Amino acid sequence: MLTLLHLDCSARPESVSAQITAEFAAAWRVAHPEGRLLHRNLARCPVPHIDGAHIETVTRLETAGIVELEEARQAARTLPERRSWSTTWKLIDELLLADVLLIGLPVYHLSVPSVFKAWLDRIGVPPLFVSPKTGRGPLSGTRVVVATAHGAAYGQDVPHDDFLEPYLRAVFRALGLADDLAFLRAEMTKAGHVPWLSPFRTAARGSLEQAIESARDAARR
Repeated sequence: MLTLLHLDCSARPESVSAQITAEFAAAWRVAHPEGRLLHRNLARCPVPHIDGAHIETVTRLETAGIVELEEARQAARTLPERRSWSTTWKLIDELLLADVLLIGLPVYHLSVPSVFKAWLDRIGVPPLFVSPKTGRGPLSGTRVVVATAHGAAYGQDVPHDDFLEPYLRAVFRALGLADDLAFLRAEMTKAGHVPWLSPFRTAARGSLEQAIESARDAARR
């Protein structure tokens, strides 16, 4: 049975990134009626940020060179460590189950929302990183689709920087999640309410329509 792990991260109730991921998820369920879908809205139900107990446990793994999943799962010692580690491993187990990871990401101040970073910090533990010897890890082979919503645009003639996509590519490479990685981008999403972007409203609609169509096509794989 195929499993789709669907993460939404926008604080906006009717967000553009969530529109795109919803279209992907709906098409995926049609294409894979026997599949299982796990959904987390990280904006509505935020993951707790990593704390001192989590850091202590990760440091213990790093010091001992522990990279085996089951050994790492049992690494917490104190009650605060066990509580924090339990939160971490609930997220890791969901990710390990996933054949496809679908993420809806708005661009907040040129990068990822903090709710997504909290999730990423939780799952970024030593056993999940790729081996320096083989370049493979427990997450290698997982397909990743990221739907991004940009308030403006990031073309050559537009004075904006994009730190989201390069950052994600680097992190996902380290986690073995870059082998089958696709970005679906909707741009000029602020054109509907920011006066100086109003000339780009048609472009914004076209960008969203293209992202949605690409999402539907991608889901049929």
